[in-house]
Amino acid sequence: MPEITFRTAWRRDDAALIRDAKQFWRGLGLAMSEEEAGERARELCAVAYEGNKLVAVSTAMPYIYPRLRSRFAFYRSMVAPEFRRQNLASRLCVYSRDVLANWSFAHPEEKLMGLLIVFESDQFKGHRNAPIALQLGLQLYLVGYKIDDHIRVVWFNHATVE
Repeated sequence: MPEITFRTAWRRDDAALIRDAKQFWRGLGLAMSEEEAGERARELCAVAYEGNKLVAVSTAMPYIYPRLRSRFAFYRSMVAPEFRRQNLASRLCVYSRDVLANWSFAHPEEKLMGLLIVFESDQFKGHRNAPIALQLGLQLYLVGYKIDDHIRVVWFNHATVE
């Protein structure tokens, strides 16, 4: 397995990470205008590198999920095709969870209580009703459906519901 390093991007406005993320998305052929790429870059949470090559990104956007009466980070991630099926998405999710949980704890006024993730990958279709325990101890709880995709949450340890 290649040596992967993670870097925090959340609320850092790091020009180098933003540049690398935009290049990463373009390299994967995502149809985004420069404006859309800039908006998505403002949502950067964490990135993963192999050496100097960006191989995965996560983004987060605060979102109120009314069913749970809580504010979550709507979480997305993307891994370069040649790095998929190597547990990198799970590792990035755990790293991102920790980044956001620490930030949330330091900024209680933001009331961010966890991650909200819509699973679109076919590999999770068979896990519709049970909690998904990804490697590294990340518990993803089912809270709803979006057509065929399921919606999962990860609560931060300090989370409360008003």
